[in-house]
Amino acid sequence: MRKITFFAALFISILFAACQNSDLELAQVENLTNGEQVTPLRETFDFTYKGESYSSPFYMENDTLMILEDEKVAAVYDRIQELPELATYVAPNGDIEYYDSYEELEINKQSKGLKNKNAISRSFGYSYEIYIYEHADYNTQRQGRKVLLNSPVAIPHLKAYAMDDMISSFTAGARNLIYSARGGITFFRNPDYKAQSITFTINGIISEESGYRYYCKVRNFHDYKVKKGINWNDRISSIKTFE
Repeated sequence: MRKITFFAALFISILFAACQNSDLELAQVENLTNGEQVTPLRETFDFTYKGESYSSPFYMENDTLMILEDEKVAAVYDRIQELPELATYVAPNGDIEYYDSYEELEINKQSKGLKNKNAISRSFGYSYEIYIYEHADYNTQRQGRKVLLNSPVAIPHLKAYAMDDMISSFTAGARNLIYSARGGITFFRNPDYKAQSITFTINGIISEESGYRYYCKVRNFHDYKVKKGINWNDRISSIKTFE
């Protein structure tokens, strides 16, 4: 059986993060008769790649090592994680989709009516605000840099904002504005929208605090993998939104 090291926090964050629902499904516990032992809930890790859905039961060893029980699914997932331009897309319902590159993801989403925004040519105002934070938990646990970006966003290099390889969390929202369109924000590992990427959907209000409406919140990029053994914390160099 193949073993894949995976931070348990990734699954916890997907389970509880505000802008995406859980992609974990808990199986039913069978009814017990006298003398039988309790059967633990079995969890499944689900994802889509090349239009095909994959699902495998898994369990955790020592709270840090995820064991995929389906060896074929484990082999596919292991291979995907080594793609040099792997694009991860977190769908509105929390499902995970993988693409060989951002260009492939872009083509797929354009076929469904989603297109990149051009931050330079657009002239009728912003849709929502994006805050990027130097530290996890939106800098609430530690003081750090916070930068406001008004969507649409197309930033080929975060050095211009003194935030290259420094982002640990982000929020997207607006005050007294209901954003009804479908869209997303993509973070790239390298400048000029190159290398691996991860896209989060911006799709309606997920919470409201004192009149401020949030459309997406990611409290810690450490919870998401760039590839095997590398997470997204402090590894973002460019950003692009689409709608």
